[in-house]
Amino acid sequence: MELFDIAIIGAGPGGNYAALTAAKAGVSVVVLEEHEAIGQPVHCGECLSQAACKRLGITLPDEAISREVKGIRLIFPDKTASFITEPGYTLEKDKFEQWLSLEATKAGAAYKLKSRVAALEREEGGWHVTTTAGEYFARLIIDASGVDSAASKLLNFNPPQKTVVGLQYEMEQVDVEGEMMDFLLWPRLAPHGYLWVIPKKDGRSNVGLVTNDAPRTRELLEKFVDEYGLKEKKRNKAFGGRIPAGGPVAKTFDDGIMLIGDAAGFTSPMFEGGTSLSMTSGKFAAEVAAEALKKNDVSKAALTPYESKWRAAFPNYARLVGGKEKMYGFTDDELNKIGKLIPRDLTIISQAQRLQIGASVLFTAPQLLAKGFIPAMETLGQSRAEHFGW
Repeated sequence: MELFDIAIIGAGPGGNYAALTAAKAGVSVVVLEEHEAIGQPVHCGECLSQAACKRLGITLPDEAISREVKGIRLIFPDKTASFITEPGYTLEKDKFEQWLSLEATKAGAAYKLKSRVAALEREEGGWHVTTTAGEYFARLIIDASGVDSAASKLLNFNPPQKTVVGLQYEMEQVDVEGEMMDFLLWPRLAPHGYLWVIPKKDGRSNVGLVTNDAPRTRELLEKFVDEYGLKEKKRNKAFGGRIPAGGPVAKTFDDGIMLIGDAAGFTSPMFEGGTSLSMTSGKFAAEVAAEALKKNDVSKAALTPYESKWRAAFPNYARLVGGKEKMYGFTDDELNKIGKLIPRDLTIISQAQRLQIGASVLFTAPQLLAKGFIPAMETLGQSRAEHFGW
């Protein structure tokens, strides 16, 4: 049985970045990945902001960048649009994750592919980890295994998370205006969610949606593709999956274990972006793990700084999830009114503008205030790159 200081479950962005951070700190790390290739299959919209890269101290390699984008355009049902200027990248996500894993390997991390974790048993001094390809002993576990986390399935660590479903097509020859990512709030076609067109290189785009109406997900996406004029465009692939939508889980750590990324419920409240949050939580967990291992203490008390770190850095999701519910409770007509009341440029909104918007809503559409306009707008604002939105 191989012995390691840390076993990381899952080689997504969070697991890879945790491995890189921990290996650089001088502890022994193994990453257990159930698939035969890192980065495949791709599950997300494939975007990462420049703010996130700066915060994490990474410079993306050329092969991981699909296209540079200038920001996000928010489109309402009547096609009224506002925009936020915040530069970033659309990714070739598989190549991005493979690059991260290579950097972690160079730093000393070990990777075991086709190794799905089948059992976790607490033993004196650590964990006995059984996978489909071998057994390992680790003093500490970092669970980066996604929404159906190994800890929750095998240890009953948390109840099942509240989720939504995301589905997208990679399509060819899709025109996107102004090098922006288009996010569309169209309740008719994305109940309790939104739609997107995210441009990539060579004329490709990810065209998709998130919704809580799981049985109709593909039907709704087909309607959007048709109405958006893309029905005749070539589809390279369809991909997606379930996404946490209820905020952080009740327990993100305990004796000898920490949960990061989707396993911990870390997704941006409005648009469910997870890459930046996953990598940042992976960094926090690895830093705390390295310190705990140096002190030869991986108890719950010793790992408490992990929760302190993420709570200090991340937005207050308990409040913002409520604002998301308000936003997704508006009808198409109400969203059209909102689209006409807010500025076209949402990049910087002064206090005077906020007061003017509030007055306009009060005098022209007071019913929006009763339905939660203010918390909805707060959640929208807290979904930006500077708040770990993407």
